[in-house]
Amino acid sequence: MRFGLFRKKNEQNPVLTKSSTEDFPNVFPALSIRDLTFSFPGRNRPALQNISLEIEPGQFTLVTGPSGSGKSALALAMAGYIPHVVEGTMSGGVLIGNTSTSQCPLSALAVTVSLCRQDPEAQICTLTVEDEVRFGPENLALAVKEIVRREKDCLEAVDCLRLKGRQTPNLSGGEKQRVAIASMLAMAPRVLILDEPTSNLDPEAARQVLTAIEKLRCDEKLTLIVIEHRLSPLLSVADRMVVLDRGEIRLDGKPKDVYPAYRALLDSRCAFGGKEALPALKTTDNAPIVLQVRNLFFRRENTEVLRSISADVRQGEFIGIIGANGSGKTTFLECLAGLNRPDCGDVTVCGLNTRRTRVSTIARHIGFVFQNPNHQIFENTVADEVGFASKNFGLDPERTAKVSKKVLAEMGLEPYEKFHPLRLSHGEKRRLNLCSVLAHGPEILMLDEPFIGQDAYNSAQIMAAALRFNREGHTVLMISHDIGMVFDYCTRIMLFDAGSLLVDADPRTARAKIQELGKSSFLPEDK
Repeated sequence: MRFGLFRKKNEQNPVLTKSSTEDFPNVFPALSIRDLTFSFPGRNRPALQNISLEIEPGQFTLVTGPSGSGKSALALAMAGYIPHVVEGTMSGGVLIGNTSTSQCPLSALAVTVSLCRQDPEAQICTLTVEDEVRFGPENLALAVKEIVRREKDCLEAVDCLRLKGRQTPNLSGGEKQRVAIASMLAMAPRVLILDEPTSNLDPEAARQVLTAIEKLRCDEKLTLIVIEHRLSPLLSVADRMVVLDRGEIRLDGKPKDVYPAYRALLDSRCAFGGKEALPALKTTDNAPIVLQVRNLFFRRENTEVLRSISADVRQGEFIGIIGANGSGKTTFLECLAGLNRPDCGDVTVCGLNTRRTRVSTIARHIGFVFQNPNHQIFENTVADEVGFASKNFGLDPERTAKVSKKVLAEMGLEPYEKFHPLRLSHGEKRRLNLCSVLAHGPEILMLDEPFIGQDAYNSAQIMAAALRFNREGHTVLMISHDIGMVFDYCTRIMLFDAGSLLVDADPRTARAKIQELGKSSFLPEDK
């Protein structure tokens, strides 16, 4: 094998530094894009327009841009999914070395270029962690000893050896993301493309994964392309930064030069519709209790996911829920919504005990935006999707149409009313999910990682919508790895750790307690 990750232990690994890129053979760039234009079926505007780009071997290229700017489409084209799998109209081309992706079968391209997609569930295809990482090498008909070595090395690289033996459907979003990255590393590619590799990761996990990837890049002479919205950890290690906007390359150069210009671009479009965001509602101890949790225990795969959780949530609170991947955050919200039945203890929602109440009845009181937007898309058009819950609850059709129109406009999705929801980008689907739950007027809003796949502008729009809902006297519970957003706007912070509720306090008290516990990665960065 050509990659040091898979060499025998007595072989010497070369070390790549940013200054030594010119040492690579430069007969051909690692990847060339020439006048690439691509349009999805039914879209008025091309997803990519006249893209020309050359990426040299060993280069670390950071790609960013506003939501819907064409970043994921570019990743699909670079990996050959466009034109082999994704339907649409394409002109121009992509070369890997001197090989055209259009002329080479996708199975052959996969040996050279690997794409870890934005949604890990879109590429996980087996039922266990081990099978997922072995899947690619097994299809290459490698020796069993080599497959086992790759599995161990790649899981270790993303700190996932502890997940061996786990069922992939039962992993958290962050755990799935790590396993997906490990499965791509196991192919030992020359070019690795990561589409938002930290979107589902907690801050500490994101740091670990990015450090591991950068080390592999240096050790293995890997050409690395990372598409990200979370730029801070990458600016000091990337060789180059490319900004897409409306399907075109807007900026391209060294990160230190490009980043300030990109921030100016975002700032010109950002903030809450040009207005200062209203603060969350201040509640009192006399406010009615809308959620009550007593001694909650929940198990999955013979593992205790939640243990001894007790809490009261009052009407009008805005609660931020933080913690490491796999700490129980999503499971906690699923228990509150009645999707998980407690193994022990009780959960009461607006006076209804979840053990004795149908989920459909509880859903009338709760609007739940899931971590994966594809898990709650049911209709064939965006307009019908927004009205789906309202129709099921028998609400007035005229009111539903009026409210649906309003929330679609607020989320910038009105032009897509007649589109199929699955044709939207990941970030657009996320905003559609929020529209669909707000339209039926729930009393409680639950958001599981609402900022995944969103640029600063759309994150601000989502937060503004949640704050408006809260200011109307309603309750919000929000899981997020955007620690700054949580501490800036939430009135109460819950920190989960290994299934336990470690901290439950107002932001000022929570900050002090988290600092005492030595978990500074869950504190906002100093401004």
